[in-house]
Amino acid sequence: MVQITATKQISWDCVQVTLSMGSSFFVRSCYLQELPAERLVPQETLSELELEDLADAGLAFSAEKAAMAYLGRAEQSRHLLAMKLRKKGHGEVAVARALDYLEVRNFLCDSRFAEAWLRNRSINHAEGRTKLLSGLLAKGVDRSTAIQSLDQYFEVVDQDDLLDRALEKCRRLGKTVEATEKYLLRKGFSYKEIKLKMSNI
Repeated sequence: MVQITATKQISWDCVQVTLSMGSSFFVRSCYLQELPAERLVPQETLSELELEDLADAGLAFSAEKAAMAYLGRAEQSRHLLAMKLRKKGHGEVAVARALDYLEVRNFLCDSRFAEAWLRNRSINHAEGRTKLLSGLLAKGVDRSTAIQSLDQYFEVVDQDDLLDRALEKCRRLGKTVEATEKYLLRKGFSYKEIKLKMSNI
Protein backbone atom coordinates (compact mmCIF):
# COMPACT_ATOMS: atom_id res chain seq x y z
CA MET A 1 0.00 0.00 0.00
CA VAL A 2 1.09 3.57 -0.70
CA GLN A 3 1.09 6.29 1.93
CA ILE A 4 0.95 10.06 1.69
CA THR A 5 4.17 11.35 3.21
CA ALA A 6 3.67 15.11 2.84
CA THR A 7 1.16 17.69 1.63
CA LYS A 8 1.42 21.38 0.85
CA GLN A 9 -1.61 23.66 0.42
CA ILE A 10 -1.15 25.63 -2.80
CA SER A 11 -4.55 27.34 -2.80
CA TRP A 12 -7.91 26.78 -1.12
CA ASP A 13 -8.73 23.85 -3.44
CA CYS A 14 -5.27 22.78 -4.63
CA VAL A 15 -2.78 20.59 -2.77
CA GLN A 16 0.64 19.21 -3.60
CA VAL A 17 0.73 15.59 -2.46
CA THR A 18 3.95 13.58 -2.03
CA LEU A 19 3.75 9.79 -1.79
CA SER A 20 5.93 7.16 -0.13
CA MET A 21 6.92 5.86 -3.58
CA GLY A 22 8.54 9.23 -4.23
CA SER A 23 6.08 10.65 -6.75
CA SER A 24 4.37 13.99 -6.26
CA PHE A 25 1.07 15.36 -7.62
CA PHE A 26 -0.59 18.74 -7.77
CA VAL A 27 -4.26 18.02 -7.20
CA ARG A 28 -7.39 20.17 -7.36
CA SER A 29 -10.06 18.70 -5.10
CA CYS A 30 -12.80 18.91 -7.74
CA TYR A 31 -10.85 16.45 -9.92
CA LEU A 32 -10.99 13.72 -7.27
CA GLN A 33 -13.78 11.18 -7.71
CA GLU A 34 -12.89 8.29 -5.40
CA LEU A 35 -10.59 9.88 -2.83
CA PRO A 36 -12.17 12.42 -0.46
CA ALA A 37 -10.16 15.65 -0.30
CA GLU A 38 -10.13 15.53 3.51
CA ARG A 39 -7.99 12.40 3.33
CA LEU A 40 -5.15 14.24 1.62
CA VAL A 41 -3.08 14.29 4.82
CA PRO A 42 0.29 12.77 5.79
CA GLN A 43 0.29 9.12 6.90
CA GLU A 44 -2.95 8.38 5.06
CA THR A 45 -2.83 5.02 3.27
CA LEU A 46 -4.29 4.83 -0.23
CA SER A 47 -5.86 1.87 -1.97
CA GLU A 48 -4.98 1.08 -5.57
CA LEU A 49 -8.24 2.68 -6.75
CA GLU A 50 -7.58 5.83 -4.70
CA LEU A 51 -4.01 6.03 -6.00
CA GLU A 52 -5.29 5.81 -9.56
CA ASP A 53 -7.82 8.54 -8.80
CA LEU A 54 -5.06 10.75 -7.38
CA ALA A 55 -2.94 10.21 -10.49
CA ASP A 56 -5.89 11.03 -12.78
CA ALA A 57 -6.56 14.21 -10.79
CA GLY A 58 -2.91 15.15 -11.22
CA LEU A 59 -3.16 14.67 -14.98
CA ALA A 60 -6.27 16.87 -15.10
CA PHE A 61 -4.45 19.58 -13.15
CA SER A 62 -1.52 19.36 -15.57
CA ALA A 63 -3.91 19.77 -18.52
CA GLU A 64 -5.50 22.74 -16.76
CA LYS A 65 -2.16 24.49 -16.35
CA ALA A 66 -1.31 23.94 -20.02
CA ALA A 67 -4.74 25.25 -21.03
CA MET A 68 -4.27 28.37 -18.92
CA ALA A 69 -0.98 29.06 -20.69
CA TYR A 70 -2.84 29.16 -24.01
CA LEU A 71 -5.68 31.22 -22.56
CA GLY A 72 -3.17 33.69 -21.16
CA ARG A 73 -2.13 34.50 -24.71
CA ALA A 74 -5.54 34.67 -26.42
CA GLU A 75 -9.17 33.58 -26.19
CA GLN A 76 -9.65 29.97 -27.25
CA SER A 77 -12.59 27.88 -28.36
CA ARG A 78 -13.05 24.70 -26.34
CA HIS A 79 -12.72 22.55 -29.45
CA LEU A 80 -9.43 24.05 -30.65
CA LEU A 81 -7.97 24.19 -27.15
CA ALA A 82 -8.77 20.51 -26.61
CA MET A 83 -7.02 19.69 -29.88
CA LYS A 84 -3.92 21.65 -28.86
CA LEU A 85 -3.75 19.92 -25.48
CA ARG A 86 -4.17 16.44 -26.95
CA LYS A 87 -1.44 17.25 -29.47
CA LYS A 88 0.82 18.09 -26.50
CA GLY A 89 0.18 14.62 -25.06
CA HIS A 90 -2.57 15.29 -22.54
CA GLY A 91 -5.15 12.51 -22.34
CA GLU A 92 -8.72 12.98 -23.50
CA VAL A 93 -10.28 12.45 -20.06
CA ALA A 94 -7.84 14.81 -18.35
CA VAL A 95 -8.47 17.46 -21.01
CA ALA A 96 -12.26 17.16 -20.71
CA ARG A 97 -12.17 17.49 -16.91
CA ALA A 98 -9.79 20.45 -17.04
CA LEU A 99 -11.82 22.31 -19.65
CA ASP A 100 -15.06 21.64 -17.75
CA TYR A 101 -13.47 23.30 -14.72
CA LEU A 102 -12.20 26.26 -16.75
CA GLU A 103 -15.63 26.79 -18.30
CA VAL A 104 -17.31 26.77 -14.88
CA ARG A 105 -14.78 29.36 -13.69
CA ASN A 106 -15.35 31.39 -16.90
CA PHE A 107 -11.71 31.24 -17.94
CA LEU A 108 -12.85 29.42 -21.10
CA CYS A 109 -15.88 30.73 -22.98
CA ASP A 110 -16.84 29.97 -26.59
CA SER A 111 -19.05 33.06 -26.91
CA ARG A 112 -16.17 35.28 -25.74
CA PHE A 113 -13.86 33.53 -28.21
CA ALA A 114 -16.41 34.09 -31.00
CA GLU A 115 -16.65 37.79 -30.15
CA ALA A 116 -12.86 38.18 -30.24
CA TRP A 117 -12.55 36.16 -33.46
CA LEU A 118 -15.19 38.24 -35.24
CA ARG A 119 -13.60 41.48 -34.08
CA ASN A 120 -10.11 40.43 -35.22
CA ARG A 121 -11.40 38.94 -38.46
CA SER A 122 -13.08 42.20 -39.50
CA ILE A 123 -9.79 44.10 -39.35
CA ASN A 124 -8.41 42.56 -42.55
CA HIS A 125 -11.43 40.80 -44.05
CA ALA A 126 -14.77 42.10 -45.35
CA GLU A 127 -17.10 39.10 -45.12
CA GLY A 128 -20.81 38.45 -44.86
CA ARG A 129 -22.77 36.50 -42.27
CA THR A 130 -22.61 33.14 -44.09
CA LYS A 131 -18.81 33.19 -44.39
CA LEU A 132 -18.38 34.29 -40.78
CA LEU A 133 -20.74 31.59 -39.56
CA SER A 134 -18.73 28.97 -41.44
CA GLY A 135 -15.55 30.32 -39.89
CA LEU A 136 -16.89 30.05 -36.35
CA LEU A 137 -18.22 26.55 -36.94
CA ALA A 138 -14.80 25.53 -38.30
CA LYS A 139 -13.26 26.77 -35.04
CA GLY A 140 -15.53 24.39 -33.12
CA VAL A 141 -18.06 26.94 -31.88
CA ASP A 142 -21.50 25.33 -31.74
CA ARG A 143 -24.12 26.70 -34.13
CA SER A 144 -26.39 28.35 -31.54
CA THR A 145 -23.46 30.17 -29.90
CA ALA A 146 -22.12 31.21 -33.31
CA ILE A 147 -25.49 32.59 -34.42
CA GLN A 148 -25.97 34.48 -31.16
CA SER A 149 -22.46 35.95 -31.45
CA LEU A 150 -23.13 37.01 -35.04
CA ASP A 151 -26.39 38.66 -34.04
CA GLN A 152 -24.52 40.69 -31.42
CA TYR A 153 -21.72 41.47 -33.87
CA PHE A 154 -24.10 42.83 -36.50
CA GLU A 155 -25.78 45.04 -33.91
CA VAL A 156 -22.64 47.21 -34.00
CA VAL A 157 -21.25 46.37 -37.45
CA ASP A 158 -23.17 47.29 -40.61
CA GLN A 159 -23.09 44.42 -43.10
CA ASP A 160 -23.67 46.93 -45.89
CA ASP A 161 -20.39 48.60 -44.97
CA LEU A 162 -18.63 45.22 -45.17
CA LEU A 163 -20.15 44.66 -48.59
CA ASP A 164 -18.93 48.09 -49.70
CA ARG A 165 -15.41 47.20 -48.53
CA ALA A 166 -15.46 43.90 -50.42
CA LEU A 167 -16.83 45.59 -53.53
CA GLU A 168 -14.14 48.27 -53.38
CA LYS A 169 -11.49 45.54 -53.31
CA CYS A 170 -13.00 44.03 -56.47
CA ARG A 171 -12.83 47.44 -58.14
CA ARG A 172 -9.16 47.85 -57.21
CA LEU A 173 -8.41 44.42 -58.65
CA GLY A 174 -10.28 45.26 -61.85
CA LYS A 175 -12.68 42.32 -61.59
CA THR A 176 -15.48 41.97 -64.10
CA VAL A 177 -19.11 42.10 -62.95
CA GLU A 178 -19.38 38.31 -63.15
CA ALA A 179 -16.11 37.78 -61.25
CA THR A 180 -17.19 40.35 -58.65
CA GLU A 181 -20.48 38.56 -58.03
CA LYS A 182 -18.72 35.20 -57.60
CA TYR A 183 -16.17 36.75 -55.24
CA LEU A 184 -18.84 38.38 -53.09
CA LEU A 185 -20.83 35.14 -52.89
CA ARG A 186 -17.69 33.31 -51.72
CA LYS A 187 -17.24 36.00 -49.10
CA GLY A 188 -20.60 35.14 -47.57
CA PHE A 189 -22.86 37.88 -48.89
CA SER A 190 -26.30 36.86 -50.12
CA TYR A 191 -27.21 36.88 -53.81
CA LYS A 192 -30.06 39.31 -53.07
CA GLU A 193 -27.91 41.92 -51.33
CA ILE A 194 -25.19 41.61 -53.97
CA LYS A 195 -27.68 42.21 -56.78
CA LEU A 196 -29.23 45.15 -54.94
CA LYS A 197 -25.85 46.73 -54.27
CA MET A 198 -24.59 46.28 -57.82
CA SER A 199 -27.81 47.60 -59.34
CA ASN A 200 -27.17 50.88 -57.55
CA ILE A 201 -23.67 51.28 -58.93
